Amino acid sequence: MTRFELNLSANGYQARSLASLIGRALLRRATPGRRHDQSLPSPRDSEPVRRCRYRYAFALLLAGLAFGAQAELRLSLVRTSATTTLDAFTVAGGKWTQSATANHVAVLIEHHAATLLFDTGLGRQVDRQFAEMPWHSRQLMQYGAVRPVRDQLQRDGIRVDRILLSHAHWDHASGLADFPEVPVWAPYAEIEFSRIAAPPAILPSQFEHGVRWVPYDFAPQPFLGFAESLDLFGDGALVLVPLRGHTPGSVGLFVTLEDGRRLFFTGDASWRLEGFTGPREKFWISRRLVDHDRVATTDVLQQVHRLMQQQPELKVLPAHDSLAQQALPVYPQWLQ
Repeated sequence: MTRFELNLSANGYQARSLASLIGRALLRRATPGRRHDQSLPSPRDSEPVRRCRYRYAFALLLAGLAFGAQAELRLSLVRTSATTTLDAFTVAGGKWTQSATANHVAVLIEHHAATLLFDTGLGRQVDRQFAEMPWHSRQLMQYGAVRPVRDQLQRDGIRVDRILLSHAHWDHASGLADFPEVPVWAPYAEIEFSRIAAPPAILPSQFEHGVRWVPYDFAPQPFLGFAESLDLFGDGALVLVPLRGHTPGSVGLFVTLEDGRRLFFTGDASWRLEGFTGPREKFWISRRLVDHDRVATTDVLQQVHRLMQQQPELKVLPAHDSLAQQALPVYPQWLQ
């Protein structure tokens, strides 16, 4: 467990403790002068004491609301851009006569311990960054109008505490430059990859602002068939797993809602849900351009394929699949 993980867990405990302290303070104010060994006033007490009892009940209600608000987990899909491409470019066996929409998104998550982003999508400086893209890759990597995640959240006064990267490719980390003050979590292997990789995978200017990296390792803790995992808050709500292949440090994020529904954000292990249900690789040109390790990527496709067969209720969400993402509310709407 990293120092940052400990801090997040502590923050969650402090939030719950704060709710308890608020409740106790309200109770003391609602029942002035009552010692801990005294009973509450009876219904036959005087009017001033009855008003005291009402304040006591109201204090209990407020304390419960304070705790409930802290315990909530919710998420929203923040769409920063989209592009239309040929279906055949996105997955092996795709149709040349059919188009597909690829989204560029961030996932906004509010946990009682912190507010996080999983990826950033395209940011304010993406046009300048994209100028470093080789000419032969630009047609495949085109994007539409951009609505940076920072602009959308800033409008509503939402402050991000941490950013988690599925991987460091430009279309997932472009917006890091808009959050220079925010710590960015990534595995050691992915941080090193970001320093040595070249276009079209990594565009040098996307990291020139100086990223506040928080490197981490996975624990030998099995989770849903994965031999390693990292439970971010120790409560099972947000669990990272390695998806090495597309890049050396690619990760996926399991989100378990309070009612038991579970989502799996898989980054770019596959661009389409069909890549897992097949399983099927990316189109061969696309794969040669973007996948770091073909064998490892294929292993991930097969592993997620098996998991989907074992847990058909699991909602698997590739980062660019606009059809799969229709199941999620788009910011400012929330899933909770």
